Amino acid sequence: MRKSILMVALLLGATPNLISQTIQMELAAPQPFLQGTDTGDMEFADLDGDGDMDLIATGSGNMSDGSTHGALTTLYFNDGAGNFTAVNDHGIENIRVSKIALANIDTDEDLDLLISGFTSGGFALTKLYTNDGSGNFTEVTGSPFESLENGYFNFGDIDGDNDQDIVFSGGHSGIEDVVKYINDGNGNFSLDTTMGVTGISGVLDLSDYDNDEDLDLIICGQDSSGNIVTRLYNNDGNGDFTLFADAGLNGVEFGDIAAADTDGDEDLDLVICGSSAAGDFVTEFYRNNGDSTFTQLTDVPFLGLGANGETSFNDFDNDGDVDVFVIGSANGGLPNIYSHIYENLGDNSFVLSDEFVGGYLSTHAVADVDGDSLLDVVIGGTTTGTPVRGSFLYKNVSAVLSASDFDLNSALRIYPNPSNGRFNIELASIPNGQLSIYNIAGQRIYDQSLIGGINSLEMYLANGVYLAVINTQTQQITRKLVIKN
Repeated sequence: MRKSILMVALLLGATPNLISQTIQMELAAPQPFLQGTDTGDMEFADLDGDGDMDLIATGSGNMSDGSTHGALTTLYFNDGAGNFTAVNDHGIENIRVSKIALANIDTDEDLDLLISGFTSGGFALTKLYTNDGSGNFTEVTGSPFESLENGYFNFGDIDGDNDQDIVFSGGHSGIEDVVKYINDGNGNFSLDTTMGVTGISGVLDLSDYDNDEDLDLIICGQDSSGNIVTRLYNNDGNGDFTLFADAGLNGVEFGDIAAADTDGDEDLDLVICGSSAAGDFVTEFYRNNGDSTFTQLTDVPFLGLGANGETSFNDFDNDGDVDVFVIGSANGGLPNIYSHIYENLGDNSFVLSDEFVGGYLSTHAVADVDGDSLLDVVIGGTTTGTPVRGSFLYKNVSAVLSASDFDLNSALRIYPNPSNGRFNIELASIPNGQLSIYNIAGQRIYDQSLIGGINSLEMYLANGVYLAVINTQTQQITRKLVIKN
């Protein structure tokens, strides 16, 4: 291949507070008439089997018109275009300070519902409901679940028998052991207290952290001595768990856990947000080492958010890797409340890409609500929006690659990326092109003709994110350049 050597000296200041605009959310107009979800929960799911994403919401706060309400549960059915119809006559308890989870517990190919929380009268409850496939829910009477006042739970097949079991953390008071409820395959659950996770309560996640094809457990909260801890328990495949003492995870409480493969190495990395043992709000990122240990990466730009905030991994820009969403309060509380989306640039490099109404005592859910193949977001809690304790739907309006862009994308390589300013642009099966480089303030800082083959560039750039725009006679593509000196 032909090779061209290009050199340019660009002495630029860093721009750490600017936002890359690759991922963009806009407040949906008109807004659906949503309930408040302060101290509540929200989940998107296809509740009625029509192939689009409906919404279930719990909590208290303000309706979209500002009117206040106590404990409330609402089903919102989607018409497929992102227009929602609220249903309150559904037979599900109205709750706040709540948690909900959906899973197919009885192999009938619809999603059933488990809820826990407080009624408006202050009564704590945990209830299971089965779905008839059309979004009509019926309470399962005589279920064995303890009423959780300060608890958390997740569905997962923890014993490898291909049905959805439940892991519970919390109870009526104090620190209680984590317990499991084993599903018989027909949606009937039996309590098993021999799980092996004792003296700890908090937020939990079930994922395969050691790649042995069973679900392990990470829990963030307090132990029976009052210490703030984060612990990893490995599953033996039968639903019995053993503490892995040296996982390398810092203690966090009143937060959330998200797991995904962020760097393409086929193991699950972590984002954990919440309150640290020192009392600070943190958002911490951990790379999975593949052996049940994690390494914290401290050079990520995540703002520390807590006060019962949440986090999740989602591919907001359809580029094949997962981005990070975090909602919560920064240190100092109001008005330092945020929702942040951090775009994944590859190799565990992230950049703040969008910021909108935030909340604490918050919840969120992510799904493509309008069928445009882009993931949208609904958030709620005590927010910086109007009404203050409302919920808000944001539509994803990010620019994504077209089919012709993907043709050029497959013929273009930029490597290494991130780099120290020395990198290659390779044009395969493209005779030539024109390169323009922009900083994230949108200022064009360099132009250069490219030839087919490998073009080697050396640029003296400040650390940060830049955009490389390559034009051919028929197409244009934009790539991110990450400089780490």
